[in-house]
Amino acid sequence: MTLTVPHTALARLEEQVQDALRRADDSALDVLGYGEITLVLRLRADGDSFACKRLPVFPDRDRFERYRDSLDVYLRRLAERGLTVAPTEVWHTTGPRGRITAYCVQRELPPERLCSRLLHTEGEAWAKSFFARFLDRVDAAVHPTLGLDAQASNWIDVDGELTYLDVSTPLMRDERRRELLDVRLFFTSLPWLLRDAVRVTMATSIFDKFYETRGVLLDFLGNLHKEHLDTLIPVFLEQANARLAEPITAADVASYYRGDARMWELIQRLRAADRRWQRTVRRKPYPFLLPPPVDR
Repeated sequence: MTLTVPHTALARLEEQVQDALRRADDSALDVLGYGEITLVLRLRADGDSFACKRLPVFPDRDRFERYRDSLDVYLRRLAERGLTVAPTEVWHTTGPRGRITAYCVQRELPPERLCSRLLHTEGEAWAKSFFARFLDRVDAAVHPTLGLDAQASNWIDVDGELTYLDVSTPLMRDERRRELLDVRLFFTSLPWLLRDAVRVTMATSIFDKFYETRGVLLDFLGNLHKEHLDTLIPVFLEQANARLAEPITAADVASYYRGDARMWELIQRLRAADRRWQRTVRRKPYPFLLPPPVDR
């Protein structure tokens, strides 16, 4: 399925985002969803609807081109391992001093088919069927040099086909297990005095789990608490442990989620404090749109 990105409409969308940043108010934006780092906006154009994920601003073209090349490689490697990935294109515009603002753009798919929603609306039989298919895809894709952020909200089920959505953070490592992602760029929304400290102390806990099957499953199961789907954890543990050399327990899941929630709560508090300082002390617009408080 070919994706045609509406360039003029995306330029208008970015103008709306800049206005929201100046006013520190995103209420006029059509927000599809918030991630921990950025947000996804809906764009209606040319009789179609698109999901547009705004990326951190790139300081120069070289870093943008490296990101785009890395994303292309990531999409190809996922496809080679049998994953169906939503067609994705990158749109960008160049601003003052050569800084580049970019969006990962996908055609909007039926929101009621998001697996995080279907796990609420369908019964246990569907949930077990979904999780068996999910396990197959995780087993096929995850590798020490290829990672997957596989929480339920990153998958959609249309006509029985599981499609993976969240590719905006290409999770790849080299043979020495070093991140190929521009990790510094993805921490730019933190206060600059704390960026390196947070990156050094937290990057391992954020990224390591995505490169081995047990870690991916632990993250998926832990996030069921955030999705208020924790009643499914015992069912899924039985299916997962049938495939794992080292079983996961319900206590493992609860402990993992508590630690993960504390980490992201800290990061979001730091970002909110930085926004207050930028706006009230420096009298400057804060350059990021932050998610609302999350009920963890």
